[in-house]
Amino acid sequence: MESFLEFLVKQKKFAIVFSLAFIAIGILSVVGMQRDQFPTVDFEVLSVTTAYPGASPEDVEKKVTNIIEDELLGVSGIKEITSSSREGLSSIIVTLEADLKDVTTVKNDVRNAVNRVKSFPEEVTDLPAVVDFNVSDFPVITVNIDSTSGNFDQARQITDELQVSLSRIKGVAAVDNPSYLESEIQIKVNPVKLDKFNMSINEVIAAISSRNARFTVGGNNQESLEKNIVILSEFESIDDIKNVVIKSSFDGPVIRLGDIAEVFRGQEEEMSITRVNGTKGFVLQVRKQAQADIIRTVKRVREKVSEIQVNIPDDINIFYTDDSSEAVENRLDIIIKNGYIGLALVLVVLGVFLSIKTAFWVAVSIPVTLLGTVFGLGLTGNTINLISLSGFILVLGIVVDDSIVIAESIHHYKSKEGSLYKNVVTGLKRVILPVITTIISTMLVMSSFFLMGGVLGKFIYVLPVVVIFALGISFLEITFALPAHLATPNKSGKQKTWFIPVENFYNKCMHRFLRWRYLIVPIFIALLVYSAMFAMKNIPFNLFPSRGATVMFANIEAPNGSSASYTENIVIDVENLIVSEIGDDLKSYTSKVGAYFTNKADIEIALSPTSDRERTAEDMQEKLKELVKSVEGAEEIKISLLRPGPPQGADIEVTLVSDNDSQRALAADRLEEILKTIKGVDNINRNDEIGKPRIETVLDFDEMARLGVDYSSVYRHLRTAFSGSYVTDATIAGKDEDIRIYIGENDYTENFIKNTSVKNRQGNSIPMSQFSTLREIAGEPDYNHLDGDRSIKVTASIADGRPRGRPSSAQKDQSENQNTDELQSLDQKPEGAPKARGGGRPPSKTIILAQALKELNAAVDYPQVSIITAGGAQESIDSLQDFLRAFVVAICGIYLLLAILFNSYSQPMLVLAAVPFSLIGVVWAFYFHGEPLSFFALTGSLALMGVIVNDSLVMVSHLNYIKAKSAELEDKIVWIARGSKDRLRAVVLTTLTTMAGVLPLAYGIGGTDVFLQPMVLALGYGLIFGTVLTLILLPCMYMMNYDFINMLGRIRAKFSRKKTTA
Repeated sequence: MESFLEFLVKQKKFAIVFSLAFIAIGILSVVGMQRDQFPTVDFEVLSVTTAYPGASPEDVEKKVTNIIEDELLGVSGIKEITSSSREGLSSIIVTLEADLKDVTTVKNDVRNAVNRVKSFPEEVTDLPAVVDFNVSDFPVITVNIDSTSGNFDQARQITDELQVSLSRIKGVAAVDNPSYLESEIQIKVNPVKLDKFNMSINEVIAAISSRNARFTVGGNNQESLEKNIVILSEFESIDDIKNVVIKSSFDGPVIRLGDIAEVFRGQEEEMSITRVNGTKGFVLQVRKQAQADIIRTVKRVREKVSEIQVNIPDDINIFYTDDSSEAVENRLDIIIKNGYIGLALVLVVLGVFLSIKTAFWVAVSIPVTLLGTVFGLGLTGNTINLISLSGFILVLGIVVDDSIVIAESIHHYKSKEGSLYKNVVTGLKRVILPVITTIISTMLVMSSFFLMGGVLGKFIYVLPVVVIFALGISFLEITFALPAHLATPNKSGKQKTWFIPVENFYNKCMHRFLRWRYLIVPIFIALLVYSAMFAMKNIPFNLFPSRGATVMFANIEAPNGSSASYTENIVIDVENLIVSEIGDDLKSYTSKVGAYFTNKADIEIALSPTSDRERTAEDMQEKLKELVKSVEGAEEIKISLLRPGPPQGADIEVTLVSDNDSQRALAADRLEEILKTIKGVDNINRNDEIGKPRIETVLDFDEMARLGVDYSSVYRHLRTAFSGSYVTDATIAGKDEDIRIYIGENDYTENFIKNTSVKNRQGNSIPMSQFSTLREIAGEPDYNHLDGDRSIKVTASIADGRPRGRPSSAQKDQSENQNTDELQSLDQKPEGAPKARGGGRPPSKTIILAQALKELNAAVDYPQVSIITAGGAQESIDSLQDFLRAFVVAICGIYLLLAILFNSYSQPMLVLAAVPFSLIGVVWAFYFHGEPLSFFALTGSLALMGVIVNDSLVMVSHLNYIKAKSAELEDKIVWIARGSKDRLRAVVLTTLTTMAGVLPLAYGIGGTDVFLQPMVLALGYGLIFGTVLTLILLPCMYMMNYDFINMLGRIRAKFSRKKTTA
């Protein structure tokens, strides 16, 4: 083995080629690598949407939703089916089981089940739309078109041309136009003329529909030149429609459609209103292909728009919103800048402690490892995204640590007499086994992420892939290349001696620490216990905190029954407040009015990147909450934040399932009341809100039978009057358009029903007042299902807690008396009016959810109601449980590895004990920085664990080496202190270089990234305390373990002598 290592050490050219090769292929991979916001993830969720125009929620439930659900419930591989039946629309969400072997087959089974449903009402003209959700379905940029002159016909034409042009761009999958009102051929029948000619609306519809047809009647029966004979009566122009004969007789006049109606091209009815940056217009949402690079695709879209914009009128305004590539580009720019700064600092630190040449080659190992990892990611089809970038930062400390351990050991042995190559090999052999053990143990720990389930597990799958690739390449670099790079004699022949006084001082201190070991170790244990308790009480845990949020929402609710135009006026007032308050930090805002109910609206507020603004989104949210209270006409306005990170549900989601409508509603009322009393809980919503009131036409069917009136005639007559009826479709001027018929101007009130007449079977006009009455009833709620059973979902958001005693800037502006409320117990029952509880403690999703359910006491008070929890709180619980289970298994594996390495049962415990102690620094760093613990803080702590385990492992291994040489010759305090001193330089170097590499990102020296800041804070400050741990606590624990082993040896010897005497 030694001869092989010596052979490798002598291959300097091979080492240079090896390093350059990884750098070259890495650079080539970076150039062609796909960049994206998040990893490509299939959510394994499908939606089934069916339009049932004009139908009430109950009709939608019974005639559409129930029928589809009955088919879906027979499909195996489905985890959950949720549905919502609202006015005119059925929406079903199908969630598949996790870890299915054949997802494609199950998805096809779902589509086939939906396609088997044929018994829809005749008003359901379009088949259910089945949509498969994955990350690539989200728009990467939105192009907005409006007209400053109000010429929307011109804006529509430009939008059509732009949509076609953008859809042809390389990398673009589709261009959607959600706010687009399709044109249609409208027929406005004059009701007076209809009565004059004694015709019914059904006759008009039948005449138009039968006229627009194409038939093939057969062949011409010519053997030599056979041809098909067709009858063409399709509409080719609007005049063709006007000339349709509605009524004629042998000797009477011919009545055409144009005689009783106006026929023209119009727009479909505007059911909702979309406003972008305060103006109404058209919106094009661009979706990219799954394998397309987000930055390059968006750049091509912008270039194409700029090219088209040259030839359009000045009054047409085109601008962009929701550009996802900006966040990706910004993050890459920040990481590259901070990487340069960090690399320069690493070089300086290494140059101060070691030789310039050693510093250079250790620094080279960083880009070799990282660029080699990029190449590996490209080979496996992964992308450069937020999660993979965080993986690169994770391994930075471990890679630097491994290189420094090897380099410092070689640097130390190079100064000794004898063969240079043999000394280099000796330095390598002294530490290579602990380093390999560290690499394997870190791989084991990171593999825990593979076992995390849910959406989060899919998103972070690439994280352990990056770490494993990087550690593998790092091992090759420090084994095959770094020793050869360092196998050159120092030209100066001098070693740097400035650190020797520091080592001597540390040696003296260690003599004192080791003598007081039985006091020092309990002090560290007490500090660990206190820090853990302090963290549990004062530092909240949020999987993905809202601190880095760049999107806010304003949810507006006007009084029930309000029209879309009334709600739009309220939206305009809120928009003005948003613009004035957020100012330059506002990128864009998009308002949608009447998406489901005309009295509701949502405003999406896009903020500038966190690195470009001083105020946090939370502070803006609190300010807007106060400002919108002054808006008149609204019943409620809620301001919420979109948490950055993978798509996730509401912070709290509780679904109440029961066929007992009364008990289900009472349970939802009680849960809503409980949540309102808990401090920090906000934006409480439920999905069974009552719709607008209804006017019910009550028909007397006995009288209708006597008068000869058909129900279908009544229905068609009223529907055509109030909503219009679809007749047929036609291709006119190359464009497919629906033809829709209306009675009059479609602006009737309920009085029309009292005064209008319908034709009976004999053709006589019968006033509807003879067989119908009107009554007003309360609006229906939406009907929601979970796996086919009726349900109500209650959701809420929870304000991110800051570490207790670390208020936000918004909180600092509040009066003193608002910040001095005493903490009240969460299990205190509310008395009287709802009162917020929990004065100072940061809110915790899991604790609040558990407390709310405990107070609800559904098993006793609502026995027919089943409780299903989901959302952020449940996802946090499930994700952490998955991770912790896998983490425990990984720790057991590490223990076995260390036991083999040390040939000891107790010494692996010394190394593993360093892990919890190192988290003390993380706790206090996050407290003083005002940061909640989060997913990225967790990943940073794992990287910290890798570095600490590495340092501890090498320290214990070196102490064992010293023990074998000196334990019989020197006092144990002497040789343990000397052995610790030997590792001082490497430990300090590791700490300083890792901090130099990550702290620029922590403090935004090269730009701020709030996603990655918690990770580097945990790694940097945890390592500072970890250094103290490795240099003071670990030698003390080692000596205590040594004392314990010796004591056991003496006890065994004593019993052995007694047995011999006996």
